[in-house]
Amino acid sequence: MQPFPHTTHPSETPCAAPGGYHPDGPTVPPGRDSAATEVGLRLRLAQRAFAALIEASWPRSAGVLSLARLRRTARRTLSGLSADDRSRLSRWLSLQMASASAPGTDVARMLAAAAPALAAHVDALLARTREELSTRSAGTTA
Repeated sequence: MQPFPHTTHPSETPCAAPGGYHPDGPTVPPGRDSAATEVGLRLRLAQRAFAALIEASWPRSAGVLSLARLRRTARRTLSGLSADDRSRLSRWLSLQMASASAPGTDVARMLAAAAPALAAHVDALLARTREELSTRSAGTTA
């Protein structure tokens, strides 16, 4: 295989294929529009922000300023979500809390301090999520 000459235009390289890397910016996977990709990205960013907040609440190793920064980041990412994505985030958070080995009281307090309405929705889902998880684990051991 010969190296590409330096005079090759980026659109002529094999990397410019649909779905591949292009130096002009990110490409959208085939069959998806950029709006759907952006919405999915917002949900993933919110999940990452709340995961950091949950992790900081368990060992109580984070300082006061660090926790305030994490709460602010979580609130900011939450404000950019649609109603459907907020529902997905609530479901994800309830799964995180239901499957955790650590007590959920610290996590619930931290979540309530960051986003009270979201915390109430997660709390409402938590009992049902725990029941679903116990039913699934009982079904796999039987």
